[in-house]
Amino acid sequence: MSGNSNVITLRLSDEELAAIDQRIGLDGVKNRSDLLRKSLSTYLTDSPELPGQSKVSLVLGAGVRKQLKLIYQITGNDPNSIIKIALHDYLNRSVDQIDNLTAKLEERAKNAVDEVSKHRSYKS
Repeated sequence: MSGNSNVITLRLSDEELAAIDQRIGLDGVKNRSDLLRKSLSTYLTDSPELPGQSKVSLVLGAGVRKQLKLIYQITGNDPNSIIKIALHDYLNRSVDQIDNLTAKLEERAKNAVDEVSKHRSYKS
């Protein structure tokens, strides 16, 4: 820890404290304070800066992390950029699929009306 630090009081439930204790020793976390400092730093760094924005987080396995690291070395795209690109592509494909479905349904509805209109029992 660098620089001055302040002591604060924090109330936690038994379940929250147990969850914290389970993480000690993982990912370089040495003690409760270390975990809480790391968590707070992550929260403050990753929180959306503008109203209306929201954050999405993903849990990535070791294999995917390795692939993303290699992609970064090749393309310079970090995981957040890649996720944004993938989401943009997904949304575009979804809109195209909805547009195609709507066009197909409109065509089928028109054909159905045309077929019913041809029938002699149909009265307009």
